[in-house]
Amino acid sequence: MLHHGDNLEVLTALAPELRGKVALCYLDPPFGTGRDFGAFDDRWEGGRAGLLAFLRPRLALLHDLLAPDGSILVHLDHRVAHQVAVVLDDLFGPGDRDPVGGPGFRNELVWSYGLGGSSPRYYPRKHDTILWYTRGASWHFDPPMIPARSVRMRGELKKQPDVWDVPSINNQAKERNGYPTQKPLALLEPLVRAHSRPGELVLDPFCGSGTTLVAAVRARRRALGVDRSEEALAIARKRLLAEGADISCPG
Repeated sequence: MLHHGDNLEVLTALAPELRGKVALCYLDPPFGTGRDFGAFDDRWEGGRAGLLAFLRPRLALLHDLLAPDGSILVHLDHRVAHQVAVVLDDLFGPGDRDPVGGPGFRNELVWSYGLGGSSPRYYPRKHDTILWYTRGASWHFDPPMIPARSVRMRGELKKQPDVWDVPSINNQAKERNGYPTQKPLALLEPLVRAHSRPGELVLDPFCGSGTTLVAAVRARRRALGVDRSEEALAIARKRLLAEGADISCPG
């Protein structure tokens, strides 16, 4: 399903039917860049504090919608990842930050993408952070496997570590759809498969051009996306139709 509108309003209305049923929530929310991207405005009154005030009630609602063994992946960068992690610790729990474990924090994934500029003032910024939290003290996880590089394990597979080297989508790539902050399917498809089972529900409350939803459809999951941009939803709908998805657009 694709829903047009503010995700807090949309998901609050859907909460009675969604509560406890979302296997995976992936969100790529505003980063607090101070830029107007056209498709969305990432300028916040009050700066980072304004963005955090916007995100907190949405993260609290998403916690309520997750299945008991569900996961949330929050995709950010250096601007507010550290502050959002504090909010998530408060809402979900410290998890593996504590020796005992429990609900909450599981991993901080680093997406290393390579492309982008540099500055003479600091090291080139070439990564984003994806914070993984779980609702419960047990969770579903089917780790992605990659070829091992060591001589001892040559020809074998090993678990993908917490640093993911996945190129950004360049301007000439066939996958490029024109949405300004589009993320690659090579990043989203393994995440969807790792944190959900076939037939389960994957939610993206800031779905943009629909990369998470396409990844979910390809992995035979059900998908629900929300965005306040009609332009974004038009792109997402076109991509999902190209995948042969059966789309409902109730609002």
